Amino acid sequence: RMGSGLGQGPKRATMVVGLGNPFPIGHGTRHSLGHLYVQELAKELKIAWRMHLRMLSYVAICEQRRVVLLYPLLPYNHNGWCVRQACQSFDVDASRLTVVHDDADRKLGAHSFKEGGSALGNRGVQGVIDQIGSRDFRRLRVGIGRPMDEKGKPTRDKEKMIAYVMAVLAKEELEKLHVVFRQTLDEVLRSRGSDGKGAVGKDTTTDDR
Repeated sequence: RMGSGLGQGPKRATMVVGLGNPFPIGHGTRHSLGHLYVQELAKELKIAWRMHLRMLSYVAICEQRRVVLLYPLLPYNHNGWCVRQACQSFDVDASRLTVVHDDADRKLGAHSFKEGGSALGNRGVQGVIDQIGSRDFRRLRVGIGRPMDEKGKPTRDKEKMIAYVMAVLAKEELEKLHVVFRQTLDEVLRSRGSDGKGAVGKDTTTDDR
């Protein structure tokens, strides 16, 4: 069985997924913030990535902490398929799953943990819900902000948004995000409670919008 029995024993595995688009179109872009996050987490845990064709993902495993990191290689809105395959392979259910993703409704670097609830319009998160058949997983939402219109105000214009989220993060943006990553790594790795569950629908904001 894959993962050296991670899904068995008194302490079962947890999984952290970073949503994003595949290389080369997604590399270093705002929409692939989740990918950057799990890469940072792998460095912190000093674990290596391996390609798993069955999941169409890169996977990194920390046996000591019984944590699986997932870096999906399908387009953002289809990352949920990769998550379902990985959950089945490592026997991880929604109560032990954390999904990290970008959030255009928060300013750059603002972030919050959300336990369960709806996808709030994020199609990547909705894809995970649809594929695993549950909304009861934790999300870490990290702000990327919105593009500006001609008047210098944040806009929801679809074409501008697509161009914005698919643009590569600037050096200054990356530096700010890496500070956020470091601040939240311990919380991401922490158990969600003695029963493995959090309060469904709870949104713990850790920075201003």
